Amino acid sequence: MKKRQAAVKSPGRRLTVTIIVILILVALGLIWHVVMVRWPDPELDAFREHQYSTRFYDREGVLLHVMPLDDGLRREYYPLEAIPKELVERFISEEDAHFYHHPGVDFLSVIRAWWQNKKAGQVVSGASTITMQLVRMVHPRQEEVGIKTKIREMFRAFSFEAKLSKKEILELYLNNVPFGFQIEGVGSASRSFYGVEPKDLSDEQIDSIVKIPRRPSEYAPKKTYDYKTQCPHFIVQVVSDYKEKNQHIPPEVTLSVDSDLNIKVEKLIQAKLSEYKEARVHNGAAFVINNHTGEIIVWVGNASFDDVEHSGQIDGVLVKNQPGSSMKPFLYALALESGFSPSSVLPDIQMDFGGEGVYVPLNFNNMFNGPVLFRNALASSLNVPAVYLLYNVGMDNYLERLDMLGFESLAGKRDSMGLSLALGAGEVSLYEMVRGFSVFTNDGKLMEDTTCLKTDQKASLRKVYAPDTARIICSILSDKNARSLGFGNAQVFDTDYPCIFKTGTSNQFQNIIALGSTSEFTAGVWMGNYEGETVVRQTGSSIPASVVRQILDELTDTYGALEFLEPELYEKKQLCALSGMKPSSCCPSKINEYVLKNSNEDLTWNTTCTWHHMNNGKVAISYPSEYQHWSNGRNYAGTISGDEADVEIRFPRNKASFVYDPLLPKESQMLHVLAVGGGSSVTSLYLDGTFVGSVQGILEWDIPLERGVHSLMVTAGNSRDVVTYTVQ
Repeated sequence: MKKRQAAVKSPGRRLTVTIIVILILVALGLIWHVVMVRWPDPELDAFREHQYSTRFYDREGVLLHVMPLDDGLRREYYPLEAIPKELVERFISEEDAHFYHHPGVDFLSVIRAWWQNKKAGQVVSGASTITMQLVRMVHPRQEEVGIKTKIREMFRAFSFEAKLSKKEILELYLNNVPFGFQIEGVGSASRSFYGVEPKDLSDEQIDSIVKIPRRPSEYAPKKTYDYKTQCPHFIVQVVSDYKEKNQHIPPEVTLSVDSDLNIKVEKLIQAKLSEYKEARVHNGAAFVINNHTGEIIVWVGNASFDDVEHSGQIDGVLVKNQPGSSMKPFLYALALESGFSPSSVLPDIQMDFGGEGVYVPLNFNNMFNGPVLFRNALASSLNVPAVYLLYNVGMDNYLERLDMLGFESLAGKRDSMGLSLALGAGEVSLYEMVRGFSVFTNDGKLMEDTTCLKTDQKASLRKVYAPDTARIICSILSDKNARSLGFGNAQVFDTDYPCIFKTGTSNQFQNIIALGSTSEFTAGVWMGNYEGETVVRQTGSSIPASVVRQILDELTDTYGALEFLEPELYEKKQLCALSGMKPSSCCPSKINEYVLKNSNEDLTWNTTCTWHHMNNGKVAISYPSEYQHWSNGRNYAGTISGDEADVEIRFPRNKASFVYDPLLPKESQMLHVLAVGGGSSVTSLYLDGTFVGSVQGILEWDIPLERGVHSLMVTAGNSRDVVTYTVQ
């Protein structure tokens, strides 16, 4: 009876033992798995995060550049889904047939390899799995291969399998497998050897790709791909931005730039430089942004990146140059918000600003135009009115507004520029100029920043000018008639779509710049040279302006352009074209100009023209006193007559301070000396004690404007007058 009971209990004990053993094994397996998963492997962590060669595409998906790593290595990354299934299967078949069925080590293959190598007396077969090959990529062998090394690699293979999925292991392996020749991964191998991406490999090419890692020198075909770069200056800037932010560049980046347009613009600049190479114009740059998204559409840093002779790798978009008159719209916009109006009359005459003021020698056309309406002064880019405005609105106010516009280059430069800032004497970049100029077609708002990445998101904007201010500036800079005083009827500005333009020259024509903007895009082009040579004067700013025009033509054909909005608080009324006042019956010429709708606030509009009147049946003009000299042909002679009248220097005033204008050629920097009196005597002028010349009647002389402290003396008979002046 007892024996029967023992027999009955025996199966139960065996089941219990079996369950215990299973539980122990499961527990050991779980412990093993946890240990393998949690076992620290900083090298693997770093490997998974290491840098890959970035592929840069333009906004339409055109490949621009494949960036090598710092050591010249090419290693592109492709997700497993982007690698052809045939290529993946061939690698598994050739390298690790049981990849999906082992825990990192294929023990059957190990036994088979051991037996085959023992029979052959040498190594004829290996047993490394794909996982173990990945282990050696992450942990390169540092010592002679022995049993300890093999065991260590097996242990790490188990750990990899516990930490990573099969998909992750395979993806890491295929993107890092070495092919020799500074090439890693199937992506770079496909491009380097066959000039295609993995998805475009043929069956024959796949067969070749799979074999190369075994013996690259034997199986690798001759490399055929030429890693050329489009938009090189832009790519350099993008890479620099990532590094400045201490960010890894993703393996694939879609940029905002239009490569086709970049190529066209580069060729346009090259053509212009070739046409004017005798004028010492060797370098050119172009920059274009989308006004709504802030996307950078064109970035041409130089005519040719490879032009070593003319410093082709210097990026003209970022180089700081004096922009000349292209800065004036920012000043005029501030003036509109500081008490001036579109109907204001500005003086374009030889003048200083107070007893110890600043002198502006000449306009671009070497002439003075007397009283000029606000609109014509800006559109024709006259110099004296610009300095007059800056003198009145204040240097600090203007610099503060320029800071709001993003002109970081001018920070802390107040004392070195003075009122010459009105003429664009400060050095700024083309990038800053284009971004700032977009404020006018953006209704007075400035985009917080531009972006090098393709996006459909609106840029963040902040207010710099009132909307009406921006709209009036757009009206002026798109007015073909208003610019005729300074530029004639230049066809380059005559577009069949709404567009504003502004040009500038500086540093004795070393820099010539043009800006243009529609409702959709803002473009800028700079030309000149980096050698500091003076550009021959025949090459005016119409040269870069023609490139800006062609850029905007191209973009407008594709994207269109909207009409500029009318200012809301203003309306157009008829004004006297000379005085800017309400016209009288005597005013021979009238124009339509913006005045405040509440005209009681517009003092000029509320006053009927006092300049025009009838004299003996003819219209006569009585200019205000400040224009008398200009209107009389600069002739003070005769206002004081007789032998007894003392000679007197009327201009310059005693202790006057003048600025030598670095934006104009030296030969045009002349000081016009005016004197009165002396009666019928011959009047002589002496500069610093040296005789200049004698005249009789009209007492005028032109002398060079040279830096330093100088004295002038005029003598007529027994009469003389002396003044001193300073040129800074």
